[in-house]
Amino acid sequence: MVHAMHRLIGTWRLVEWTFTVNESRPTHPWGGDPVGLLTYTDDGRMNASLMSIGRPPAPTRTLSAAPADIRAAAAAGYLAYAGAYTIEDDDVLHHIEVSLMPNWVGRTERRHIEWLPNGSGEDLILSTPPTRTDGGRTAVNRLRWARIPSSADTDESGMPTGRPNGG
Repeated sequence: MVHAMHRLIGTWRLVEWTFTVNESRPTHPWGGDPVGLLTYTDDGRMNASLMSIGRPPAPTRTLSAAPADIRAAAAAGYLAYAGAYTIEDDDVLHHIEVSLMPNWVGRTERRHIEWLPNGSGEDLILSTPPTRTDGGRTAVNRLRWARIPSSADTDESGMPTGRPNGG
């Protein structure tokens, strides 16, 4: 368990997000162009933020001052939550304390962990358990993340040192 937690620690950039319904061909939410960051800390905290790059800009300085349709579009193309996390077998459990989606606060979201070798290490694959949609179908989200090197992983010139997580 400690080893699995250690492998997660760091910040990850979203590479790909697929959504599969009733084991059909995977689709790509938000037009296939989402961006996202996921961070796991060594003290058991996490946060995830994902957004569609197609959200319309607000014509105001703050989102709260924007027209209702712009606020709705901003929220519809954004997913964010944070809290504690724990490891259970090959799963990470996100214990949600704050979330854009109010219904998620106080819930635990399970994500299955897989590791996919890439040219410079491993990508992290997180998958939801099969879940019933509001329409009664079964859906699975699968998100692939690439580790972002920390400042401890680079030398003075910003070049990678080859040491994962600075160690």
